[in-house]
Amino acid sequence: MICLLLLLIMAVWMDIRTNKISNRLIGFGLFLGYIRNFEEYGWDGSIHFLIQISLPVLVFYLFFLMHVLGAGDIKLFSVISSCIGLKSLCRIVIFSFLAGAVLSCIKIVHNKNLYSRLHYFSDYVKTALLTKSITKYDYESDGKQNFIHFSVPVLIGYLMYLGGM
Repeated sequence: MICLLLLLIMAVWMDIRTNKISNRLIGFGLFLGYIRNFEEYGWDGSIHFLIQISLPVLVFYLFFLMHVLGAGDIKLFSVISSCIGLKSLCRIVIFSFLAGAVLSCIKIVHNKNLYSRLHYFSDYVKTALLTKSITKYDYESDGKQNFIHFSVPVLIGYLMYLGGM
């Protein structure tokens, strides 16, 4: 649990500094997850591990296509899943999205652009429904002021999970 916490802190630091999360850090986290699964399930742990890292990718792929979540954020969910399991990941995902919503609301209030963001979102949904296609969600339509590093809500979600919420 401490190793995973340190890994998430490092991921946030990298994400804020470079807008990317290093694949080496992700690889190290996956290695830790594989070891945990191997220790708990023996050779069957390989199958558990593959399921645990694949499911977050499959579930969040649509968000990646829309550019709502980055690949690094999705890989972080895979690392978390491999280290503590899918059931715990579900709670962390819920906490992370709640934290992300709160941070987004704070940004919108701070930037005073609620109306323009709601208008853009409404247009995005209408276009998606009419064209029956998923396109990039342009968070920069009002400038980069609307961007949040989702690794931060992931870390907050993990801390909430550790806190027993």
